[in-house]
This record gives sequence, structure tokens and C-alpha cells, in this order.
Amino acid sequence: MALLMHLSDLHFGAHDQAVCAAVARLAARLPVTLLVVSGDLTQRATAAQFAQAREFLDSLSVPRRLVVPGNHDLPLLAWWERLGGHAHDRYVRWIDSELQPWCAVPGFCVIGVDTTRWWRHQRGSLSAGQILHVAQRLEQASPADWRIVVSHHPLAAAHEEDRSHRPHRAAQALARWRDAGAQLVLSGHGHDPGLVQPLPGLWAAQAGTAVSVRLRAHAPNSLFTLEHRDGATGQDWRRQLTRWDYSRQAGEFLPVQRHVLDPLPTART
Repeated sequence: MALLMHLSDLHFGAHDQAVCAAVARLAARLPVTLLVVSGDLTQRATAAQFAQAREFLDSLSVPRRLVVPGNHDLPLLAWWERLGGHAHDRYVRWIDSELQPWCAVPGFCVIGVDTTRWWRHQRGSLSAGQILHVAQRLEQASPADWRIVVSHHPLAAAHEEDRSHRPHRAAQALARWRDAGAQLVLSGHGHDPGLVQPLPGLWAAQAGTAVSVRLRAHAPNSLFTLEHRDGATGQDWRRQLTRWDYSRQAGEFLPVQRHVLDPLPTART
């Protein structure tokens, strides 16, 4: 059994330390083999906020991680860095020099794509080259693995208000990547978790904010876990997504929804 934990929109600088501690406890309790973070690690891309985010990630007891930047990880106020071609310098220094990482571990092949653009404050974009690069990675992946693409901006809208957040060329990317073997896309940005199936055979899971105080409407702090079983355990499913919400009463993240994504797309609560 392999387990992936998906966090998004940490927004250090506008984070809740008690919720951060609850994430760390959950990561220690579960046999997480891969941590995926889909951007917005900071609130304003300051050095201090990146240092806090890095310290938090390093504190989690997970052997491997894959991180992509979000629009808040590009300096908004230091406009000269954006205009001078240094929009990602702080992210690179504190988090990762690779903006389009990929990782293959038993059970998962995860490919990250950077949808941020220095000239855009909120909305993202995808280039034709990025779409091709991800498709080629997918085509090389093992068919036994759960093949996943990660971006900050949602490629499929889990909620009506998220439609305007989709990056340029999102529909083209979804079709190309599904044909190349993608089975799931992970994202964040909207702070409101949801799960949709934009194309037959392809799911899109949009995470809420994991640890930020910037909550939206009815949605609490939340995160996802993905569980992959090799089929030899006798279970009636192989791939399951679980949504965990933070309970202020319990002081912990608790499972609130489970969705079996393979072989039958049925939901359980």
C-alpha cells in the first residue's frame, strides 16, 4: 500500500500554528510515502515566510515530496523582481530549484507543472511546450502506477466560481494528458475542496487551504490523501481519495469523505 498526502495553499504569514501542528501529527500517524504541495506556500513571498514554509515541510515525517509554486509565491510588492526576470528567485532559494518537478515512487507517478506567470497576479497559464512535456512524461510512466499531474491553478472547475481561475489552455491540457495516460489532476487556489470528472477516465481533485486562516465560506482547513493498493490485498478497490477536514473541537484532521476512483467511481462517506 502506498499513501500520498496532498496539501495546498499554506499561505505562511497568514497561517494557523495549531492547524500546522495537526497536519504534522496526521503525517506522523499515517504511512505517507509522498507529500505533494500544490502552491501558495506563502502569503506575500517574503524571505521570512518562505523560511517558515520550508521549516514546516522539513518537519513532516515524509520521505519524499513534490512541490509546485503558486501565484502567491511570486513577490507582489517587489515588482522589480517580477519585471527583472527574478519572479521565482525566492521560491528557488527556499523551496526547490525545479519548477516542474516529477517523482516516481511505488504506486504513484506524479508530474508537476508551473502555471504561474510573472505578468499575472492571480490567473495562470500553460504553454504548448509544457503540455507536450507533461504528456511525454505520462507516456513514459508505468501503467501500474497512479498517473497524476499537479498544478496550482485548477484545470477543471470543482465549483462554478472556479471557472475564472482555470489557466489558459486548460481544456487543451486536460484532453492531451488524459490521452497520454493521466488519471488524476491535483490543484488548489480556490480554498474550497471538490472532486469532479472533467473527461471520462480522468478525475480532478481541488484541495482547500491546508493551514491558512484565509478560509472560504463553508470550507474549513482541509487536505487530501490518496491510497493506492496493488490489488493483492483482497480489497474491492485499488485507488481511494480521502478528504480530511480540520475539526477545531477535536484539534485534529478527521476523515469526512472517501471516494473510490478505481475500479468503480462510487463515493462513500
